[in-house]
Amino acid sequence: MRKPLIALLFTTAVTAGIGLTAAPAQAESEIVKLVSVQNGKCLQPKTLEEGDVIVQQACNGTHAQQWLVQYLPRNKMHLKNRASGYCLEVRDGAFNGARVDQWGCGNISNENWTFGIGNNLLGSGISGTWSHCIATPGSQNGLAVELRFCNGNSSQLWRRPAG
Repeated sequence: MRKPLIALLFTTAVTAGIGLTAAPAQAESEIVKLVSVQNGKCLQPKTLEEGDVIVQQACNGTHAQQWLVQYLPRNKMHLKNRASGYCLEVRDGAFNGARVDQWGCGNISNENWTFGIGNNLLGSGISGTWSHCIATPGSQNGLAVELRFCNGNSSQLWRRPAG
């Protein structure tokens, strides 16, 4: 009597895909620069203060322009700045023009990112959305980047050379 019940529970669990398979191994963390395809500028915090905006600046190899990629389950990641120790985040929500800044790393969706299907976007997972990406507002040094609806425009494309 117990064997059919155990077999039924096992079959149900396998069919439902719950907890009977090992989680895939996560990739090792890596250090990268985030370089705009459109203008060749690197992302960095304006200052090393918590809450300060992320700007584009001519690439210069400093730790402020280096990001530790911390891979998370479900193809998400956190991007932690090497100079400030804060994570890349979006404060206000998923809308065009939303501010991109840095904040203490935690387990919140504001800090969840993806490199997108083409592996060259910086898509924000704020509030479980994945509709908006980091975009450059122009080509001047010091301009704050912002979220824009993901459309694959060159202002939203990023290279990730090793830091």
